[in-house]
Order: sequence, then structure tokens, then C-alpha cells
Amino acid sequence: MYISQPAVTKSIKKLEKYLGGDLFIRTTKGLVPTEECEKLNSTWYTAFKFIENGVDNFTNVSKSIKGKIIIGSSSTIIRKILMSFIMEFSKKYPNISINIVDANSQKLIKYLKRGEINFAILNTPFETNEIMECVVIKKTEDCFISSVNFEKDFICKDDLNKYPLIVQKRPSNNRDYFEQICVENKIQLMPQYEIVSFGLITDFVEKNLGIAFTVKDFVQDDIDKKRVKIINTDLCINPRELVVANLKQNINSYTKKTFYNFLVSYFK
Repeated sequence: MYISQPAVTKSIKKLEKYLGGDLFIRTTKGLVPTEECEKLNSTWYTAFKFIENGVDNFTNVSKSIKGKIIIGSSSTIIRKILMSFIMEFSKKYPNISINIVDANSQKLIKYLKRGEINFAILNTPFETNEIMECVVIKKTEDCFISSVNFEKDFICKDDLNKYPLIVQKRPSNNRDYFEQICVENKIQLMPQYEIVSFGLITDFVEKNLGIAFTVKDFVQDDIDKKRVKIINTDLCINPRELVVANLKQNINSYTKKTFYNFLVSYFK
């Protein structure tokens, strides 16, 4: 047990003092337990077995948790950021089913308020209120991308409108955020293409139909595969946050708590 003999003796003496009697007596054969000690040991053994069984039962239950989680997010966030998490969670908790609602941020917030989804996972900024709780799980970075054949690697912010601009179609908090940046930098936004899907935006960029404002995590694979490249600018773009949002006091089941805690700890 990796415990020294003096430490054992000290613990026994401390326990005897607490109980008010002897646990052992010394005989010619060495130390032997007293009759009272034998009875106490039998009682405690049974009690500890109950505790051990309780812990084992809880562990077995937690391993076989059954339930359903409904999460809301965009298909791009699911594919590009959350897919690896979902795979790990499903591997550990195979009996918890995950239903995914694909929608824009405005709709996700409405679904969350109405209780139609348990969690919304989305990029800031979006409108919050006092009944919602939001926890940051990841920092995200926005950027401009172009075809690898595009002749420049840097564009001055004042020259952005000299090139065909590809943006996400409304309603979209990414579009709202980009427009806010343009207003702050006194740039008049004149997009050439407005597209709903980030995947289609990347396809248009690859065909050299324009430059696009997007989230770097969404196009990292395309950058690595040399489908597109990042265009640097002097436009000030602050990092944003990917958050998990839920209604306060709404994580009222072990299944929901398990999912929530796993999600937060996974990205930490």
C-alpha cells in the first residue's frame, strides 16, 4: 500500500482515540483485532461495499446514457469546426442521438428562445438577452480570399471596390459584421455577387470571379490545397468568437449537461 509502518500505527492510534477503545491487542502471536474491532470491521466492510457498488452503478449508467440533443448551427460551422467534436462525442456516448438544425443566426436565436433547440452554436456578433447564457468555445478570424491566380497578395482597403466582391447573402451575421467593418472604415460596399453558401463562395473565388470576405476556419482546407489564397489588407478586422448559447436554467438533464461539458472541454 506504500504506507510506512509508523504511519499505520499513528492512524490506528488516532482511530482508537476517536472510537474510545482498543482495536488491537498484543499477544505472543503478535497484534490481533479485538472482538469489537472484528464486528466494526464487518460493518464497515459492508458499508464500503455499498458505496463501491453505488459508484460502479453510476459509472455504468453514465457510460450507457440514452437521450437526444438538438443543436442549431450553420452547415459550414458543423462541417468545418464541429465535425471532429461530434465524432468524438458519438464515440464516447453512442446512445445519445444528435439532431442538427441548419439555419442562420437570427433563426437559431428564435428557435433557442422557443425551446425548439437545446443549444445554438454560432459566431458573434448576434443579439443576446438576459435569458441567454453564452460561453466562448473558440476564437475565429475573418479574412479576404482570392484565386491563387489573382495577381496581388495585398489590397489597400480603399481599393477593395475596384475588384468584384463576393459576400454572403442576407440574412447573415457574417454579412452584418462585414458591413459594420465597412461603415467604420468609411467604405461603400458594392458587392458583385451575394451567395448564401460559404462553399459556393469558395467555388466562385477559385474560378477567379472575385475576392471574398469569409471566415478563415471555413477555407483553411482550401488554402492548404492551393484552391484559394489569403489577400492581406490594411482593413482593421478584430477576431470574433464561436460560442455555445443556451437558455439559463435550461440544462436540466444529465444528457444535456454531459453534452455541454464535453463540448466546452473539447475546445479548451
